[in-house]
Amino acid sequence: MHGEPPTLPSAAQLFDEVPCGLLVTSGTGVILMANRTFCDWVGMPAAELVGQRKFAELLTMGGRIFHQTHWMPMLQMQGSLSEVKLDIRHRDGRVIPVMVNTIRRHHEGAVFDEVSVTVADERNKYERELLLARKRADELVAKERDAQAALRIAQARLAQALAGGAMFVWGVDAAGRRTYGDEVACLLGHDSPRPIDEAAVLAAMAPQERAAERAMLAQALANPGAPFAWKYTLQGIDGKRRVVAASGQAFFDGDGSFSQFVGILQDITALESVRAAAEDRALFAEQMVGIVSHDLRNPMSAILIGSKLLAGDIPIPEDRKARLLGNVVNSAERAQRLISELLDFTAARIGKGLAVSRQPLSLHELVAQVVDELSLAFPGREIVHRRLGDGACSAAPDRLAQVLGNLVGNAHAYGAPDSRVTVTSALQGDRASVSVHNFGTPIPASLRETLFEPMVRGGDVDNSVRSVGLGLFIVKAIAQAHGGAVQMQSSAEDGTEFVVAFPAL
Repeated sequence: MHGEPPTLPSAAQLFDEVPCGLLVTSGTGVILMANRTFCDWVGMPAAELVGQRKFAELLTMGGRIFHQTHWMPMLQMQGSLSEVKLDIRHRDGRVIPVMVNTIRRHHEGAVFDEVSVTVADERNKYERELLLARKRADELVAKERDAQAALRIAQARLAQALAGGAMFVWGVDAAGRRTYGDEVACLLGHDSPRPIDEAAVLAAMAPQERAAERAMLAQALANPGAPFAWKYTLQGIDGKRRVVAASGQAFFDGDGSFSQFVGILQDITALESVRAAAEDRALFAEQMVGIVSHDLRNPMSAILIGSKLLAGDIPIPEDRKARLLGNVVNSAERAQRLISELLDFTAARIGKGLAVSRQPLSLHELVAQVVDELSLAFPGREIVHRRLGDGACSAAPDRLAQVLGNLVGNAHAYGAPDSRVTVTSALQGDRASVSVHNFGTPIPASLRETLFEPMVRGGDVDNSVRSVGLGLFIVKAIAQAHGGAVQMQSSAEDGTEFVVAFPAL
């Protein structure tokens, strides 16, 4: 036995004390019944509500409009409303958010509405918090969207800056693997961006540069704050060699462990070319100063001294006058030769190249004439002319004479004093050539690679025939101006021979 059941409250007591507001209204909204809970919520006794007020009068203005436009029509159509959120006013003017459910009843020909009211303050607070959270989320989404747009703009600007500066992105990941942007393919000679791996880039480096670059990068990856800057060349698949400047910096986590390396590759081929040209101009200026201050000073001094002696009042024997006059003439000719070589050197080195005016001529006759003139210039040297082949030829006669003069002058200066100098003019098919051969000490191997560079002399010779060291450089320039080239062979057994070959027409 569980004992006697407890005595339950009466229906009237339950109606008054139930934890929600209960109302009964007429079909027009007049309050017919209101429990104590509802009366306490609105701060009015039942006597001021029942038969005195309509439910809509307790609502805010927005609630009244909703009651008129939605509440009443919906009740008439479907007979009930659920979970309607409204605001009612307390006697003191406070607004109380509530949730309202209502159902329409018909009893003994009369229409009335049963209404339950639940205070929704907590729910309203929760919904406000949800709305605020949603608003904050929307703001964060908007900020994220703006940040993404700004990032895309920054990336586009960076890409334009990198492209404008011929720069490309590369890096090293946490595992130590190199990564390269697709645009790096352009540095390897590809005509469009494509995936490039570490092996392809390292394979394009020269072995000695590869080892040095790896050592420098390893140092940067092992030392926080250590900058990386290196320069190397890449051999592209298109056959071009490109000079690349690599730079970057390694980044480390808070515990000091390596995180990543971010770097830039820049194609500085054009800059290197400009730098080399600037160095070349500086060297040229230095060479000009040396020529003017040394090689040209000596003959000018001899001319000046000889002229003063010849023009003075001191009697000079006739034989000495002849010697002084000969020295003046020789020095003037040497100065003229030096000036002519300087002009040609300037045109070939920093100008547009030597100017040649080709014209139809007889190669054999031209060479024979030059050999006759050179025989007079070098009376103690036997100069022999050989002719090979026959045919038409087109060349600049003064420049060919200059080539022969320089080559024969070298043969006279550096060849064995008693050896014959052989000059050959040859026409074979569509090729023409002139060559100068002599016997004597062969050209040292150490000089052969730079023999055709300016300011290179074969050795110490007598000052009367010594040139400024531009002769072979000018010979090469004249050959190139004719679309040809110059070759040299030198040995103790076969002697030394320079051959200038060029298209006959």
